[in-house]
Amino acid sequence: MNKRTLGRICRVGASGAALCFAAGVMLISPVPAWAQGMTDAEAIEASQDGASPLMFKADRTDIPLVTPGDFSDEMECAVRSGLPNFFAKVSCGEDVTVAFVGGSITQGDWCYRLQTSRYMENRWQDSGFTWINAGVSGTGTDLGAFRIGEQVLKYNPDLVFVEFAVNGAYAEGMEGIIRKIISSNPDTDICLLYAIKTGQTADYLNGSVPETVERLDKVAEHYGIPAIHLGMEAARLEKDGKLLWKGNAKSAGEKILFSADGLHPSKEGGNLYAAAIARGLEKMSAAGLAPKAHSMPAEPLYGTAWDDACMYAPTEIAGYDGNWKPVRTSEKAELKKFSGWFDTVLTSGRKESYFWFAFEGDMFGFFDIGGPEAGQLEILVDGELVKLKNAARKGFGYLLANDKEGEHVLNRFNRWCDNRYRGQHVVIQVPEGEHQVTVRISSEVCDKASLLKNHTDIDANPEKYAESRIWIGRILLRGKPIEAHRIKGVPKLKQQLKWDDKLERYAQQDIKNPPADGVILFVGSSTIENWKTLSEDFPGKHVLNRGVSGTKTIDMINYFEHLITPYNPSQIFLYPGDNDIGYKWTPEEIMEQVRKLFAMTREAKPDAEIVFISIKPSPRRMKDIDKIRETNALIREFAESQPNTRYADVFGAMLGEDGSLDPAYYREDGLHLTAEGYKVWHDVLAGYIR
Repeated sequence: MNKRTLGRICRVGASGAALCFAAGVMLISPVPAWAQGMTDAEAIEASQDGASPLMFKADRTDIPLVTPGDFSDEMECAVRSGLPNFFAKVSCGEDVTVAFVGGSITQGDWCYRLQTSRYMENRWQDSGFTWINAGVSGTGTDLGAFRIGEQVLKYNPDLVFVEFAVNGAYAEGMEGIIRKIISSNPDTDICLLYAIKTGQTADYLNGSVPETVERLDKVAEHYGIPAIHLGMEAARLEKDGKLLWKGNAKSAGEKILFSADGLHPSKEGGNLYAAAIARGLEKMSAAGLAPKAHSMPAEPLYGTAWDDACMYAPTEIAGYDGNWKPVRTSEKAELKKFSGWFDTVLTSGRKESYFWFAFEGDMFGFFDIGGPEAGQLEILVDGELVKLKNAARKGFGYLLANDKEGEHVLNRFNRWCDNRYRGQHVVIQVPEGEHQVTVRISSEVCDKASLLKNHTDIDANPEKYAESRIWIGRILLRGKPIEAHRIKGVPKLKQQLKWDDKLERYAQQDIKNPPADGVILFVGSSTIENWKTLSEDFPGKHVLNRGVSGTKTIDMINYFEHLITPYNPSQIFLYPGDNDIGYKWTPEEIMEQVRKLFAMTREAKPDAEIVFISIKPSPRRMKDIDKIRETNALIREFAESQPNTRYADVFGAMLGEDGSLDPAYYREDGLHLTAEGYKVWHDVLAGYIR
């Protein structure tokens, strides 16, 4: 949609009842000194705090009773399909439920919500109103799509106001919110509200709309949803010298002070926003549209991915170790202000403690609590300790899980946690599919002092900031939960960093000395990596060692693109299962991973012969010898059933006739091989290498 020409902003003077009332009751609020120097993005982030009660009343005597006033512009409200079902109910005096969904401008008492609620109760006095405040400071349509089911739709609202224009204005998330409302109840009416921020009044004055508003209005138009531009009257007043957009009472003088920070309206600013909503409601009511169910358009505008966004209490879908405990927010002083969002949170302050869940989809995340004690997390997806790279779409910031770029730790502490607890959320994208996710409190300690501008509280309470506590209120899923399995032996951070270093060294070696086509590739754990004479032991053969100590079969899968993809081998020798046994994987579990590894290898390298090397016996693993035998039997059976695939039995060659092991084959640790042990391997594998 191209920018829409809005025509003249104000054809009637701005001295109407709404403004006369605002000026008459002295609604100027104290101005925080810190707000003056903040950017809009900082003001949004700083606003993230606790929850407000989800249900509220509009019967307080201090709520201003706004009127529509005499400001007029035909483009202020786009009626489209209007609010016919809501009007049909209130015109008959029926009780209704009205929800407000948005960021801090919605959550805050005086930014428009309370004034709008009182206006509506006064306008339709025969109806009883139930009010829902689903505003969450500092958040956009992404979290809105995750939470609208729990916080709004379960109460079957008759009307939902949606306000996210200054919180990123992520259009795809807005489409998800609209689609979820329509899917939940086609009779629920929806109205989008477009607040504005510093600098955007100029867009209205020059006959256009802010780019962020334009993005959202394209969605509203596609679904026939009405929308109200809240800032048009303020724009005209600013131009006429009657309003100060950002400042304090002193700098405003006789002018209306719209806001302290350029973003969040004062009571006076909130009255202007509420008056715009009042005018929009009157315009839509006068349209006289007949009640009808809302329907989905033939095609979505952006897609249906956000239809599946939802949030879950951790205890609903996650398993966790004994260090995590569900805690009632009402019973902890620092958590009470979050009880409007979370009855309980899942919390732990022990490093290396973890919880796990599983889902089918492409995004997951957390709606959590930050504070002075907040620590760092490590995220493991399908057993892989992933890196998290900052990514963004228009109005939506998220993290991209990968194994190449970003950080291994996710810090849940930031500079806004200075002697303060705040709601926050994070979203992580993964490839579409089924995923097992493990979340672990990192042993790495954040330098919190370096993030803070003010050190007063951290200097006074260093022990509090030294903690690494996590509070998880909700798990976010763009997808659906599936059965979760705890993945055994997930790598610790130090081990992961060693793997990263090893894989990088292999990559650099490949750049300096590119392996020839037809190479004979060996992939496995330390038994492969430690075979330092591998290439010399097979003279005349192009043998390449790509072993990585500590890896299990699942790790070979996760690092497939590093270990197998780069090469064009004639043969691939795979050594799976040894460390799996050490981490208590069952033979069936190991075999499931072996099949996955084989399928990936066969698809990527269809012409290469695949040779599975049996799991070796070792003194350290003798207690598991029966599991090793069973696993080897499964691998052998599988290998012999596949074309161009063989099984090399080093297990039998290393056992004596009486089933004993020769100590000469093993190092002092009873696990890794000596030169004598590798000679046994050489003698077996020489019959397979071509």
